[in-house]
Parts: sequence; C-alpha cells; structure tokens
Amino acid sequence: MAMLLLVAATGAQGQGGAAGASYSFVAAQDRLSSTSSALTAARAGVDASQNSAQAVSGLNLPILSIDAQYFRYQKTLEVSLTAARNLVESSINGFLASLPVTPTVPPAVSGLVAGALKRIPDSLSTKVQQNIWRPTVTLLWPIYTGGMSGATQDAAQASARQAQAELMSVSDQLGLQLVAAYFGQQLAAQVVQTSQQNLDRFQRHLDNALKIERQGMLSKAQRLQVEVARNAAERQLLRARNDYETAQAVLTRLLNESGKVQPSTPLFAQSRPLPPAQQFVDEGRANSPALMRLAALRDISKSGVKAAQSLAMPQVYGFGSYNFNSDNAVLPDPDWIVGVGVHYTLFSNVDRQATESAARAREQQAEAAWAQAGNDVATLIERSWQGVETARQQFLLLATNMTAAEENVRVHDLGFREGQANATELIDAQVALSVAQTQRAAAAYEYDLALAQLLAASGRMQEYAQHVARADQTLSLP
Repeated sequence: MAMLLLVAATGAQGQGGAAGASYSFVAAQDRLSSTSSALTAARAGVDASQNSAQAVSGLNLPILSIDAQYFRYQKTLEVSLTAARNLVESSINGFLASLPVTPTVPPAVSGLVAGALKRIPDSLSTKVQQNIWRPTVTLLWPIYTGGMSGATQDAAQASARQAQAELMSVSDQLGLQLVAAYFGQQLAAQVVQTSQQNLDRFQRHLDNALKIERQGMLSKAQRLQVEVARNAAERQLLRARNDYETAQAVLTRLLNESGKVQPSTPLFAQSRPLPPAQQFVDEGRANSPALMRLAALRDISKSGVKAAQSLAMPQVYGFGSYNFNSDNAVLPDPDWIVGVGVHYTLFSNVDRQATESAARAREQQAEAAWAQAGNDVATLIERSWQGVETARQQFLLLATNMTAAEENVRVHDLGFREGQANATELIDAQVALSVAQTQRAAAAYEYDLALAQLLAASGRMQEYAQHVARADQTLSLP
C-alpha cells in the first residue's frame, strides 16, 4: 500500500504542473534537448566553426577597397639655372660673333650683358602648399599563395566537422545520462514496489505465525524467525524508498525541473535479439562521433602540413589603383596603376623546415589516434552488444523463475499454516521470490542501459526512442 501511495502522490505532483511533471521518455528527451547548457554550448561551437569556414571561403577572390583622404601638404621645389645661364651666354656670344665686321662693341654694352648674366642665380627655389582631396579605389588579388589559402579553407571546413562531431558526442553522452537517470528511477520504483510487497507478505506470515503460536502449534523460536525476517523486510523497504528519492532527484536536476519528475515509460526489453554485432561495428566505423571528431582532427593536421609547406613558396599577386581626383593630385601620384607582383621571403626568423616537420608529426599523431579509436569503438560496440544480449536472456529466464518462485511461496505458506512447513522454508521461499522480482527489474535496466551504450558507440543514439516504442516486454508499475 505504501508503494501505491507513493506512486500516486508522485503522479499527482506531475499533474499539478508547478509541483512536478510526468514525462514519457520521448518528452524527457525533448526537455533535455531544450534545457541543456552543454548542448547550447556545443551548438554555439558548431555555429562559430561554420561561420569561420564561411568567412575564409573567398580567400582566392580579389580584395577591393576604397580610401578617401583629405590633407594639406607643402613641397619645396628647387630648379638649377646654371645650365640655362651658360646657354644664354653662349647664345649671346655667338650672336655677337656673327655680326658683320664693325668697330669693336662699345664697352658699355659688353658690361651691360655681363652684368645681366651675373644677376641670374645658380638655382631657383620655391615652396608649394596645397589642400588635396584624394579618393582612390585599390584592388589586390592573390593569384598564387603557395597553397596557404587552400590549406586555410580545408582546415576551417575540418574544424566545422569537428564541432559537429563534438555536438553529436555531447548529445549522445547526455542521452546516456538520461537513460541511466530515467530508467534508474523506474528501477528504484520497481525495487520499492517489490520491497513493499515483500514486507506485506512477511507481515501476513507473522500474523499467521502469531495465531499458530497461540494455538500451540508453533514454537516461539520459529515465530521469532518470521518476525526477524519481517523486520529485515521493513529495513529493506526504507532503503529502497531512500534510493528512489535519490534517483528522482537526479532525474529532476537533469531535466531542470522545479518539481519532482515521474517517468511514465516503463522498463522494457525485447524478446527478439538485435541484428548481428558486426552490423553495428560497420555503422560505428562510419557514424561514431568519436571517430568523426578524430577524422576531422586528422584533416586539420594535413592542412597544417600544406600551410607549413607554403611558407617556402613564393606568392604572386595582382594589384591596381585608381585616383578619382587625378587633376588635383600630388605630383608623384599616378592617375592609375595596374601590375603583377611577386613576394618571396629569402630569410625568415622562423625555421620553416622545422615548422613542416612539426606539422608532419602532428599529422602522424592524428592518423594513429584515429586508427586506434577505430579498434576501441569496435571493441566497445561488441562488448555493449553482448551486454544487451545477456540482459535480454536473463530477463526472459527470470520471468520463468518468478512463476516458480510465486508458486513456491504459495505452497510453503499453505504448508506453514497447516503445520507441514517450518518458518525457515517459508522465509527462504519468500526471499527467493523477492530476489527474482528484483533481478528481473535489474535485468531490464541493464538491457536499457546497454542498448543505449551500443547505439551511442555506433552513432545511432537517435534510434533509441524507436527501440522503446517497439519493445514487447515491459515492467509497468500498478
């Protein structure tokens, strides 16, 4: 009765909304997906990596920029007049020499010419000040980067795949936590129910023992045996209730609920075995988040090798510029310019050969880690598959054991009341029934958990709800 009251009270809280909630497994999955901070962080990481990959997708395209400058400048100009003066003097002397024979040129005229020439300075200096408005458009086109652009783009795409794999891994790990917490609470509820039924039966046995003792047909020692067993069953019920409250608290925190959570999907199992383990191994090698993450890291390391190799290669680029205000430009500025340039680093303060060697070592490390992870995933899948199959067989066998244990209790109870069976036999039969009930619930829980581990290892965790829906063996609470 106490177990029924506990379940009823919990269910009532779930219906009340603020005090708690009743969740099917699918509803619990949706709740966890929408409230998990770990998933929110992983999704943000995917968005960031995808945007980063998009940001570098156009590295091979030209860069077009516009600049607008307004400035005032001063320029000192100096022009040499020596050559011009010598040329004038030479021309005058030649002209005078070309005149017809005449009397000597008067000295006054010669002095006047010489004085005029002397007044011409050796150079002429002037300062120019001007306000300039210079709008320009500039084009820079990376034609060949030695492989750096491609390596950067490949690394960004691989980083996006890594983030997606990490999101899948976080989702699978949370799924495993949900299965453990959700069906762990259902297992705890089953144990509470079994413990309550065990206590109720022992109480009836004790009541019968007291009656038989008063009739003088049962010794005090045997009655005390039944009483001790009854008290032990009461202590077991107390522990089971405490375990249930702990399991409920774990699931409540996992789902970020304010009130206590009551699962509505029962423990389950399948009477039919799963497909062969090799099928899950093959799918795991293709879909395992762990392998996908390491494959992305391997691709990133390969891009690192290409990037390191590009440091030793020349870079070729095209360029161009156009001044929209060429009429008012500074003298050295061209109206427009186009061309092709080559850049090569003759000496770098970074050892390029050592950089490439380090990149190759990281590539080898990532390749080895990926290969080892493939073997580890295959081993995990096979172990999980065996765990599922073992739990399935145990669950089915325990169903038969329970039928026999229930009949054994009925027979010994009848014999005890008629004085044909002693207390020890009755207690052993009752304990055997309780153990069989608990073991069957534990086998169902082991099946549910091992199935989740198998699906997570093979990259098929999203199919777990389908297995729940197809289950043909369930352990529902009354």
